[in-house]
Amino acid sequence: MPDFSSTWVIVPTYWTWPSSDPRSERVTGAFDHPTPVDGESTLPRLLESLSEQDGLPFQVLVLAGYVEASPDLIRAARDRLTDIFKAYASRLSLYLCDAETLSTFRREVDRAGVSLPERAFDLISYAGIRNLQLLIPHIGEAEVIIALDDDEVVPSDYVARARDLVGRRVGHSRVLGLAGPYADAAGNIYLPEPEATGNIFHDKPIIMNEGLRALMQQPGELVPSPQALGGNMAFHRELFMRVGFDPGITRGEDMDYLINARLAGVQWWMAKDLRITHLPPHHYRTPRYDQLRKDLIRFFYERAKLRSHGVDPALFDPYPGRFLRADLEQHALEALESEATPAYVRLYGDPETILAEAAARAETHLPRYAGFATGWEALMRRIAEDTTLRHTLQITLLAENNV
Repeated sequence: MPDFSSTWVIVPTYWTWPSSDPRSERVTGAFDHPTPVDGESTLPRLLESLSEQDGLPFQVLVLAGYVEASPDLIRAARDRLTDIFKAYASRLSLYLCDAETLSTFRREVDRAGVSLPERAFDLISYAGIRNLQLLIPHIGEAEVIIALDDDEVVPSDYVARARDLVGRRVGHSRVLGLAGPYADAAGNIYLPEPEATGNIFHDKPIIMNEGLRALMQQPGELVPSPQALGGNMAFHRELFMRVGFDPGITRGEDMDYLINARLAGVQWWMAKDLRITHLPPHHYRTPRYDQLRKDLIRFFYERAKLRSHGVDPALFDPYPGRFLRADLEQHALEALESEATPAYVRLYGDPETILAEAAARAETHLPRYAGFATGWEALMRRIAEDTTLRHTLQITLLAENNV
């Protein structure tokens, strides 16, 4: 059987068509800045920093996401990742999860008679990829999962420090979910702030900075947090066994996971000094109008989720709580109207239609979350308790995908 350490570092990558291919413009998919398969990847930079880590051993799982599930794109992304991995195969314990891995997983669990939570796992959505981020390490008997993004670098003590903090006791609480700040290339952890407008969507960086400043000013290394960033999160087994990423979310899956954890009775924490350096690419940017549209879908849904559980959005103030109040529609309509152009309206819909669709989508997806949450716990428990199934999955998914 494969011999795993208890710590897994997970790195999603997102791929799109070559920059010369017309589909690279036509097909945007769910992701903000996927890498063209013929473009420069930021992944080697992160793998380099992971190969220089101090402390205990760990596994690195790279996930391959796609703007669409095309065999040609899947093949091209695998070829690209295989080439990138060559320089690190002797320096890191590297594993790959791509479309072939997911297909094998589905086949094996179906053969074992195991039902999967509906829409839980895929490689074309943020939530589907993040759930694989929890599932595959669980198959590998992880105790702690550390989630990074491929456009980051980390200091040499990062993994050891994250591993040490997760599971620690703070007063009467135990740290089961942990986040840290992002720093830019200059070391600044706060976003550039526009001039305040009074509209929460235009003022989003101001509101996010307000929340982070409040956390950073609190005493202690670890502080309870209403916010998290997906490229600097860590999960203890006691958390990821119970809580998955809601398939109903289209973006902001990191903050939504924090909400799901809170609904399950788990407090999230911020490690103020557990910083990564975020160096995002500039080769691809989603139009602001589409970013707003996706934000609205997310915030309408999260507001409905909190209302259904009788939870006050103020628990998540200032961010994301300020976006989950009764005046969401007013601010959303104003922001969309300010960014609308005839081309964007043709492509994404007019502001009123977007709001109506976001409200309808929240109503449709909300009843599904309870079933997903129950199915998630059942699946994770089955894998933990069924030694035969777990060992079969380890061999087929991990031993055969070790780089």
